[in-house]
Amino acid sequence: MKKIVLIDGNNLLFRSYYATAYSGSLLKNSKGFPTNALYGLINMLNKIITEEKPTHIMIAFDKGKTFRHEKYDVYKAGRSETPDELKKQFPIAYELSTAMGIKHFEIDNYEADDIIGTFAKAVDSEEDAEGLIVSSDRDLLQLISDKVKVKLLKSNDYIMMDKEKFKEVYGADDPKRMVDLKALMGDASDNIPGVKGIGEKTAISLIQRFKTLDGVYENLDSITTKLREKLEADKDNAYMSYDIATIYREVPIDKDLDNIKYLGINKEDYENILKELEFYSLLKKINSTITTETKELKFKTITNLNDLKLSSSYAIYLETLGYNYHTDEPLGVSIYDQDKSYYIPFNLLKDSDLFFDNKNKYTYDLKKLLY
Repeated sequence: MKKIVLIDGNNLLFRSYYATAYSGSLLKNSKGFPTNALYGLINMLNKIITEEKPTHIMIAFDKGKTFRHEKYDVYKAGRSETPDELKKQFPIAYELSTAMGIKHFEIDNYEADDIIGTFAKAVDSEEDAEGLIVSSDRDLLQLISDKVKVKLLKSNDYIMMDKEKFKEVYGADDPKRMVDLKALMGDASDNIPGVKGIGEKTAISLIQRFKTLDGVYENLDSITTKLREKLEADKDNAYMSYDIATIYREVPIDKDLDNIKYLGINKEDYENILKELEFYSLLKKINSTITTETKELKFKTITNLNDLKLSSSYAIYLETLGYNYHTDEPLGVSIYDQDKSYYIPFNLLKDSDLFFDNKNKYTYDLKKLLY
């Protein structure tokens, strides 16, 4: 199974920059070059690779004005100018992504969202693939499908958005309805007007009731007078907003997934960039995280718990078929006790108190294991 990770590069860089800029902590190297956004980007990319283990990965960036500005000349008007300290870091971000084995894209006349949407469409049509979009931008929720999820970043966490979670949050079966919602409620960050006087709560209730923007306007007679007047007055804006909010999924780009295979870090190039940026703490981690050595993994699959002989301490990890351990099927656990490695299918553990002993245990995501 191909694991395709599609990253919103602008989103990650802006998040990284403002995470420290707001507090007045703007990192610079000894030459005075700003580095805070790049430092955050590296850490986030490394975390994504470690957690998601992609076979294929890409990162998309915006490149100036797009076809949306031609349709709606005040698109994104009112946004603060991108700080010079952040602008300077974008070219290095492109170099970093290449050094980290991640192909990057920026295409004239299109946004990063459109590039991601084009690759997400390729994932949808690939039989042996699953996709994950990484961003805090809710616009990208419209790309959720049976094969594509969105890791919606929050300030200190994330929400894994799939079709089921989208329905739970927005009450709509089809994530494409995110466009209908934006057509009604607008988006101040992109200067998309929507319908004046309609916020998220009202927009959600209308889409839950009438399914689509067309459905809303086909049933105006059944809507209360005050709300109907708002919808009638701003009908043109609603449909224009729908058009602007729709991610374009046919960007003229080679979307063959084999072109975004994860290549792994180019150690020499990566080290050189880190040295130039003076990221010495990251340099120290390289030798402990990058290796060309391979080892044969030897382990024993346990079919009878009486065969399991563990020392006084061991590492244990529970794997589930998905990201939500409250609902996804548990597969089994792996164990390592500094001597041998074991795999235990979950069906052997369901009624066992094997791990409720006094031995020292080491794990990742303790809450999942306890659950």
